Amino acid sequence: MNTHFANEFGSISFHARFPLYFAGVTRKEYRLSAPSNKQHLLCILVLTLLSVSFPLQSEQIQTPEINKLAQDSQWLHLLHYHRVGLLSTFQSQVDDPDFFFSDHGHVDPQAELEATLAALKQNADGARCRFPARYHWLKQKLPDVFGVETDSESACEDYRAFRDEIAPEGLTLIFPAAYLNSPSSMFGHTLMRVDSHRHDNPLLDYSINYAANADPNDNELVFSYKGLTGGYPGVFSVLPYYEKVKEYSHLEARDVWEYTLDIDQDELEQFVRHVWEIKDVYFDYYFFTENCSYHLLTLLDAASERFDLSDEFYSDVIPADTVRVLNRAGLIREATFRPSSLTIMKSMQTQMTEPQIKTARTLVERVKTGAAGDELLAPLEPLAAAQVLDLSYRYTRYLANKDRNDKSLPGTSLKLLSKRARNPVTDAFSPVETPELRDDQGHRSHRQALSFGRALQQNYLQWGLRMAYHDWLDTLEGYIPGARLEIAHLQVKHWLGDDSRTQLETLRLIDIASMTPRDTFFKPLSWMVSTGLKRPDSQPDELMPYLSGGAGFSYSSNSLDRNAPLFSFLVHSEWMIDNDIEKDHRFGVGPKFVWLYQQEHWSANLQWYKTYDVSGAEFRASGVSLGLSRKLSQDWQVRIESGYAEFSSEQDNSDRDHSAQLSLNHYF
Repeated sequence: MNTHFANEFGSISFHARFPLYFAGVTRKEYRLSAPSNKQHLLCILVLTLLSVSFPLQSEQIQTPEINKLAQDSQWLHLLHYHRVGLLSTFQSQVDDPDFFFSDHGHVDPQAELEATLAALKQNADGARCRFPARYHWLKQKLPDVFGVETDSESACEDYRAFRDEIAPEGLTLIFPAAYLNSPSSMFGHTLMRVDSHRHDNPLLDYSINYAANADPNDNELVFSYKGLTGGYPGVFSVLPYYEKVKEYSHLEARDVWEYTLDIDQDELEQFVRHVWEIKDVYFDYYFFTENCSYHLLTLLDAASERFDLSDEFYSDVIPADTVRVLNRAGLIREATFRPSSLTIMKSMQTQMTEPQIKTARTLVERVKTGAAGDELLAPLEPLAAAQVLDLSYRYTRYLANKDRNDKSLPGTSLKLLSKRARNPVTDAFSPVETPELRDDQGHRSHRQALSFGRALQQNYLQWGLRMAYHDWLDTLEGYIPGARLEIAHLQVKHWLGDDSRTQLETLRLIDIASMTPRDTFFKPLSWMVSTGLKRPDSQPDELMPYLSGGAGFSYSSNSLDRNAPLFSFLVHSEWMIDNDIEKDHRFGVGPKFVWLYQQEHWSANLQWYKTYDVSGAEFRASGVSLGLSRKLSQDWQVRIESGYAEFSSEQDNSDRDHSAQLSLNHYF
């Protein structure tokens, strides 16, 4: 490499290329500048000593071998040279300059290799202990350069203490289910747990987590914007698993799948080495690409030459898709289901009568106010009383996790637990059943749709592309009932007949809905929000920006059955802007009714709405729509949709339209 150093003697100039093998020179390339005449003798002396004491790199390793190693996939993985995102370039995704020895290491893997070899050879600034994974790999590739060393890590006290504390024996991928009420967890979340032989309880093992280091003062809108644009540094953390569970307190309402990975001990040791060298550096965090799930795959890639998992992704990364990639690669040895407190409580209720469920809720309220509540338990058989107490106790723990400011809940839990201890029944409930399908076994995240339909008294063909990830008519298997989450949904329509034309019909940037039914214990708010571009029925020639949202309540004929019909009643509003409509905008509010009947292989959806114009243009819109879908295979679905709408036309006359559409959907 070109070399430059300066001190009290001035600077020296030399055009040959040689490595710096002396202590104190690390992570930089030094360029030599012109010397003064008085320094020539000193320069010659210094260079002579260097050439005698430290062999030239080219004498040890031939240039073709350096070129080959620099392009080795494992070296690139160790440097995190990947590409994900449509506009990304192939360079290191690490944005922390301290991760590189060379100033150009983030864009030039050969320069980084040469600088790394120089630093590791002399162990400059503790390079071998700082980068044990690089050192381990290069020793295997270049045994003649580094020699045979039985335990080169024994001198690295900090790393050995780190490794011994983790005590790796296995690796488990943790996948909490999607959580629509948090922007960072809408698609789910993944983290790694390093399983240790030192503990019987996995909560005491260590977890490897990657997340945005967000400003706690940022609201969810700011968080979403920065998360989409790389506005936060992404960092790895190594913490006891129980701390991560506590940090993600909403896991109490989220089921968790644990996937034991099939990797050998050598791969696991290299994984831990790379975690050590990456844990103090930062990346730019991107919600849809360089996110929690993606970078866990890059850690695995760096651990073994047989892994090339992260390169499966080119446009976006969704947690469930990373699990699918691991499964296709044969790395999932087994999967374990850990139900959330919410799921456990629902399972309890399915084994109880409705009066017993209401008694459990009443018991919590009585004990919370200081009453004993024994009169509620006296008429019950021991098994029924045990079930009421178990459900009551579980409910108070759930409330305590959601509202830590309620100081009465811990005491209430303790009183209920004391009553339960006096009941002779040991196992009051059967265990929660494991779902037939895991979350990663549902339909894939991307969808293309080809449709033929009729609207505005004209036939059309339509092509649609949705980057993520589920709507109410998609197959329910592996997804949350009543949930809709669509990102970047594009529809292009070609009108047939004499007025033939092709136009962008819709671009929904975000479309989220959560219709969770209320029951005896839980009273969630149902809500929806959507934004993007669309053409209103009253002015189909105008593509208008819109923002809509609504809130209300949902009910089910059986809240304990995920396949039971769901009814939602909401107050819905919509705001549109366009300079071709009256007052350049339109804002309306009105009622909306949603009926959902979602089965594992087919679904039905009925919606009715009426919008009262509040400000701007008057659309006087109302309508009803019906959709039916049927699963053909894991990756294919057919659906039919029909609608009727009434609205104000451009001539300020009332108009109406009947529409129908047949679609073939492909998930990929």
